[in-house]
Amino acid sequence: MKKIYTIICLFFLAGFVSGQTYLLEDFSAGQMPPSGWTIQNLPNQWSCAASSIAGGAAPEGKFTYTNGVSVTRLISPVVNLTGMTTVTLMFNHMYDWYSNPAPKLGVATRTGTGDWTSVWEITPTSNIGPQTKVLTISNSDIGSGFQFCFYLDGNFYNLDYWYVDDITLLTPPELDAALTKIKLPQYLSANDSASLTGKVKNMGTTVIHSFDIGYSIDGGQQIISSYAGLNLGLGVSYDFTHSEPLVFSNPGSYKVDVKVQNVNGGIDDDPANDTLSTHIGVVPWLPDKKVFCEEATGTWCGWCVRGICFMDYMTETYPDTWIGVAVHNGDPMVVTEWDDEIPNIIPDFPGYPSGTIDRVKMWDPQDFEQGYLEQMEAISPATVEIVNFAWDPDTRIVSFDVQSQFVIDIFNELRFCAVISEDSLYGTGSDWAQSNYYAGGGQGEMCGFETKPNPIPAASMHYDHVGRAILDSPYGTVGSITEPITAGSTQSYHYEYTIPETWKFDKLHFIGLIMDHTGGVILNATEDVIWVGTSELNNDLRLRIFPNPASDKATLQYTLDKPGIPNIRIYDLPGNCFRTLDPVQSQIGMNKIQLDLSGLRQGFYFVEVTVNGHSNTHKVAVTR
Repeated sequence: MKKIYTIICLFFLAGFVSGQTYLLEDFSAGQMPPSGWTIQNLPNQWSCAASSIAGGAAPEGKFTYTNGVSVTRLISPVVNLTGMTTVTLMFNHMYDWYSNPAPKLGVATRTGTGDWTSVWEITPTSNIGPQTKVLTISNSDIGSGFQFCFYLDGNFYNLDYWYVDDITLLTPPELDAALTKIKLPQYLSANDSASLTGKVKNMGTTVIHSFDIGYSIDGGQQIISSYAGLNLGLGVSYDFTHSEPLVFSNPGSYKVDVKVQNVNGGIDDDPANDTLSTHIGVVPWLPDKKVFCEEATGTWCGWCVRGICFMDYMTETYPDTWIGVAVHNGDPMVVTEWDDEIPNIIPDFPGYPSGTIDRVKMWDPQDFEQGYLEQMEAISPATVEIVNFAWDPDTRIVSFDVQSQFVIDIFNELRFCAVISEDSLYGTGSDWAQSNYYAGGGQGEMCGFETKPNPIPAASMHYDHVGRAILDSPYGTVGSITEPITAGSTQSYHYEYTIPETWKFDKLHFIGLIMDHTGGVILNATEDVIWVGTSELNNDLRLRIFPNPASDKATLQYTLDKPGIPNIRIYDLPGNCFRTLDPVQSQIGMNKIQLDLSGLRQGFYFVEVTVNGHSNTHKVAVTR
């Protein structure tokens, strides 16, 4: 069956090392064609994917099927190879075959604007790769005006995709082991252990038989793990796991330096690619955690009733820690800017239905529970909450702050994001009818959809969890979290949005996210709880509680033009009223109240303040 979506990117390296290696620029931000590159024919079929299907690291290049028979080329910039007679081209690729006759794929070279000379060409009859391809080029095109291209030639409907990644043009040194990847958890609890894994790639002409991997913490002594009995030729990679796990006794942020060394018992020729570094944060306490799921769906998609089924199941089964949003495509509920980015947001996006939880992995809806359980084990370095919520039914403006307290120093770029979703959407047109490939029961049971027709009439469908807005973009708000991000600090960002007249306020969910923009994942999420009726909410009473989190006492501050005696109640998360404060005894200054939190167990609570008919609610974290 044909895959449904089309989108892409290309990952290139940059630089000139030791006069021997040309590495073409890194365009992982998503520019296609990359700067200096050109596309001959079908430029819209070449684009940028946040996937790693070719075997490298995301993003990667991708060509997507289309109708037609012709030739398309992705053409490199001109490379000056004056004085050289031989050059090596390495790249990762994966060919997703569909049927025969499939289009040929290959690499060709030329000088200036001359004719193309093929240096590698195959006609696939099945899937190829992922694999690393190493080509030695020694033809007459090598010189001052050298160019190369990746090309496809044939019937473009008979492939699904061609992925390309890690394109490197070089004259290899004799002995060169490159540390290309390391992986450690970003955050740990004290005394937890972490395994160091990574990848070493042979970038030299000599076969690598052995090497050591050493790591050090904050510049301390190296811990060595040795690897022998290998047979790594040029372009071949080895995945390693270090023999000594990392253990941290005390909370804090630690720098970990990792190095490949003692290659074949000696020193390799290019030390510049031997070392990688990362940071690990060891948290002093665990912030409350919720996960955020984005599901790709559409009324036209007959398999997407599977998404409806399992989104409802997850919401009912894990109501306190699961937040799911359906991102619609090609139907009346589409949010174009969000929908356009879904193939980049969902790793290794396969089509519809599919989803991602905290943007870490791709999951089929029937596997959402497994993904949820995995992500609930991940440690968040920050709380996240919605505070200062206000709603004006006359102007239909809703406003709130997304706020986080950080429990550890953070070195990546973080951003806040706000999402609005709506339940119980319905319409009358045919595009509101839900296609249903489970009709008749031939595909097995699916939450009763097997007993419904195909399509399910619009009059019989109400859609829940529908993504209505994502602020300020699918990747959050630039600059909403400022550096430095230090342990114990609190930051917030204010959002305002005008709710369209057609949206039902009592069916809306307001969601706050904290995103790791560097890593491309979501660290934590929250969903707003409104304890008072919407008619009572106004934007002129604004609450602030500090410190937050607090221990025994905290100060509550609010703003109101006219004086009045406040009524204060403290609720737990299920909505039970724990305490009503005496406003006279509690008042310590104009519009300032001291909260006595002693006796409350560690956790989250809501403080509701009502003054002169105006009410607002603020969440406070109590720590012990």
